[in-house]
Amino acid sequence: MPRLIHKLIPLFTFLFLFFSLITNAAATTTITQQFKEAPQFYNSPDCPSIDQDEMEPEPDGDNTIFCSEHAVHVAMTLDAAYIRGSMAAILSVLQHTSCPQNIAFHFVASASANASLLRATISSSFPYLKFRVYTFDDSSVSGLISTSIRSALDCPLNYARSYLANILPLCVRRVVYLDSDLVLVDDIAKLAATPLGEKSVLAAPEYCNANFTSYFTPTFWSNPSLSLTFADRRPCYFNTGVMVIDLDRWREGDYTTKIEEWMELQKRMRIYELGFIAAILASFCRRYSAS
Repeated sequence: MPRLIHKLIPLFTFLFLFFSLITNAAATTTITQQFKEAPQFYNSPDCPSIDQDEMEPEPDGDNTIFCSEHAVHVAMTLDAAYIRGSMAAILSVLQHTSCPQNIAFHFVASASANASLLRATISSSFPYLKFRVYTFDDSSVSGLISTSIRSALDCPLNYARSYLANILPLCVRRVVYLDSDLVLVDDIAKLAATPLGEKSVLAAPEYCNANFTSYFTPTFWSNPSLSLTFADRRPCYFNTGVMVIDLDRWREGDYTTKIEEWMELQKRMRIYELGFIAAILASFCRRYSAS
């Protein structure tokens, strides 16, 4: 009997730890905050009409606003831990736009998240919102992530913005990406209409008063080949938390692969400290416009 007990103890210990992990994982997908239902927002008379018959049908046969060129497409990540910020951001978008019924939200959630719960939370507060929830496979990027000076930047979902061209339907040609920790105070349609010129892939707020050299390590700047990345460029930083992206140009230039290449290089030789933000800066140093 004692031998049997000794054999069972490791098994019970394993089961306890296993179910503890399951319980903890489930806890991270619960939403403790409660949100009121927002009022319905209506278009002003001069808003463009979205004709269902003019839209390209999607593979699943859903011929809706999510493929309309007249809609303003907004992409955000969605996570239970930051749901309060997401709700505030959504409300601010609807409150300050003249055409709220022409806004299509594309939410990206981790594949390990409770997408049904997130979808229900959004629907209960915004029953008239036009949105979809897409899942992002964390494993596709987790192996490329290097530790940074800010632990929040190491979350795999934080990298989802680099995969929007792959996640969203091909019929979505331009999208406004927003971090979930901001509030809009003007019409998002103005932001979505930011001109990109003939070559720019994206537009983002630009800051040129920061010490740009500190974003990359001495290893980067001492390398003759790598340092040429920013040759003849102003030492400016752009905010990856607010971006207007031409998804057609992104796909044509295969910029997701370019970002991944910088991340792979970072794994071999530490060349930056700001997580993937630096990888985006390096990939788009000559392909972005100031918004």
